[in-house]
Amino acid sequence: MIRQYHAQRFMGGDNPLRVGTIAIGSIYYIQPDHWWCDRFRGKPDLREPWIVEAFFNGLMGAAVRNPKTGFWEDRSISRRSDTALIRSLRTGRRRTILVRTLLLHDDEALTKGETRYPDLPRLLSLLPSPLPSRLPKAARKETCKCLEPTAA
Repeated sequence: MIRQYHAQRFMGGDNPLRVGTIAIGSIYYIQPDHWWCDRFRGKPDLREPWIVEAFFNGLMGAAVRNPKTGFWEDRSISRRSDTALIRSLRTGRRRTILVRTLLLHDDEALTKGETRYPDLPRLLSLLPSPLPSRLPKAARKETCKCLEPTAA
């Protein structure tokens, strides 16, 4: 996905899809897990920048029971992105990371430059267009006489 929909932390204003605050292309300096647990954290490691490439759909564990096998199966849920795909700009390695970890990095200002909010989708283009008969007469297109069939 190119945006994080129905996020816990989302942008204000006219945002019916609750688009999250992390944009694709944001660059973070990802810290190791022990850095977050240390009480006196010290200086963060700012050597390896990571860029956010995509968001994954959420995964609900043991959502449905398979009647043939009797085992519980996981299901992928759209509009719920808990994980993101990031790529190292130094080595090119890819890995997945939790969105809440990216939010922690955002709060601690462990970013390269300022992070921007993602753009909101235009919902007017998703609405059905009005029928031509309901349009005002000035808005209707007239057919060109050159396209009409002629008797030869």
